[in-house]
Amino acid sequence: MRRLLFRAISALLLTATFAQAAPVTGKVAVAGAGVAGVRIAGYPAATLSLSGEAPFVSPATGADGQFSITLPPGSYYLLAQGSDWFSYYGRNPLAVPAEGLADINLPLVPASTPPPEMAVTIGSGIAGRVLHDGKPVVNAIVFVYPDLSSQLKGFGLGMSAPSDERGQFELPLPAGRYYLVARVRHGNSSAGPLQSGDLFGYLPGNPVVVGEGAVTKVSLPVIAVPEKISRHAATMFGQTRVSGTIVDRQGKPLAGLQALLYADEAMLNRPLYVSQPSGPDGTFILSFPSGGTFYLAARNSLGGTPAPGELYGRYQGAGGTALRIETGQALQGLTIVVEEVW
Repeated sequence: MRRLLFRAISALLLTATFAQAAPVTGKVAVAGAGVAGVRIAGYPAATLSLSGEAPFVSPATGADGQFSITLPPGSYYLLAQGSDWFSYYGRNPLAVPAEGLADINLPLVPASTPPPEMAVTIGSGIAGRVLHDGKPVVNAIVFVYPDLSSQLKGFGLGMSAPSDERGQFELPLPAGRYYLVARVRHGNSSAGPLQSGDLFGYLPGNPVVVGEGAVTKVSLPVIAVPEKISRHAATMFGQTRVSGTIVDRQGKPLAGLQALLYADEAMLNRPLYVSQPSGPDGTFILSFPSGGTFYLAARNSLGGTPAPGELYGRYQGAGGTALRIETGQALQGLTIVVEEVW
């Protein structure tokens, strides 16, 4: 009797979950042209691995490349998978609201590219090349992560030296399973959100397995960050957001600084989210999936403790330094005052 009751309750919960599910629609494409036969896989953001069967999978795309996948509200990694093509959505993990999302574009890269023939100097780890449209990429940094606990952000376990003129890199690593991500930044920032024109790549064969005393060779394709990336700042990482202005002590708006959102008051750990650089009027916006209590700061360079000469400041609101925000709420008109660190 108890078993039957448990099954009935489970079925009701499952039905309720899918009753709340919402459509996520968009297009998979190569150079703007739709591609048929591609399925979109959705993995809940709580997962620590993107290998294995996805719990949510869309029907195969038609000739126009349009897709639709139904997902309960939450946060997900989206991957596009076909026999010849692959895509990792650059805004992963994606926050899906109850009303769903539209116009999600997934540019495709080859699902499999032959590993390079190259001499290596390491005895164990990963070596390979970074490619953009099949051509070698110079100065790409390849980051290595043990799992998805960092959401493939930050510096991970380590990173390679910049790729050479042949696009080649090496990562000395012990035996294990790893996720590889490549980034090429054309601006002065070494951290934070990628800008339009930067390059980003997720290895289609992730996670990579390295055997004992072996070197695994890979080819890692990258795509360009689209120009419209800045237009998505208000919803890039969710429907909850804070916005305002970064100014100096005289109240003058400052351009080119970034706002940082932290979970801890000391603000010593890696920030949860980093904004795009402030505009000429000093404005910034940060979006994230869920509400809570957060702390906000702004600075003109990222990484490490603020150094002498850097512009830095913490949000000081009427109620103190803490920001309390509900899921889906938008806090506007915040002001962060920065000054030079001595």
